[in-house]
Amino acid sequence: MYEINLKIRDEEELYSPYDESRRTLSSDVSDYLAGQYGKKDTDDEIILKIKCDGAVDRERVCGAFQELIREQKVHNANQKRINRIKQLWLFCIGVVFVAAAILLDGVIGSVFVELISIVGSFAVWEAANIWIVENPRTRFAKRTLRKLNATKIVIEQTQVGA
Repeated sequence: MYEINLKIRDEEELYSPYDESRRTLSSDVSDYLAGQYGKKDTDDEIILKIKCDGAVDRERVCGAFQELIREQKVHNANQKRINRIKQLWLFCIGVVFVAAAILLDGVIGSVFVELISIVGSFAVWEAANIWIVENPRTRFAKRTLRKLNATKIVIEQTQVGA
C-alpha cells in the first residue's frame, strides 16, 4: 500500500480558484499528485489521504478527481493521435527525400544530393524518435491514469491547531 498525504486548511484549497463550480482541482494539487504518483512505480494499492481542519464534501472531491482523470485521458488520447500523425508524416517525407536523393545521384551535384539525403534521413530519424521516445511516454501516462482511477480517497478531519 502506498499512501499519499495531502494536508489542507479548508476544502477551497483543493479547487481551482477560477472554477466557481469547484469541479476542477487546483494546479498545485494536480502537480503535487502527479509528482507523488511519479515517485512510486508500483502496482500496490494507492490511498490518497486528505487531512483537513474543516469538513470536506467527499462527493465533490471524488468528482473533481474523476474530472482530472477524464481531462488527462483526453489529453493523452490527443497526444497519441498527434504523435501518430507526425510520425507518419515525417516518415513519408523522409522516404520521399531519400528516394529523391538516390534517383538524383549523378543527375545534379553531389552537394545537393547530400543535402536532400540529410533532410530525408533527419525526417526518418524524427519519426523514429517519436516511436522510441514519445510513444512510451504516452503509454506511461496511460498506466498512471489507471493508477489514478484505482486510487482510494480517504478524508480525515483533523483538530484545528493539531
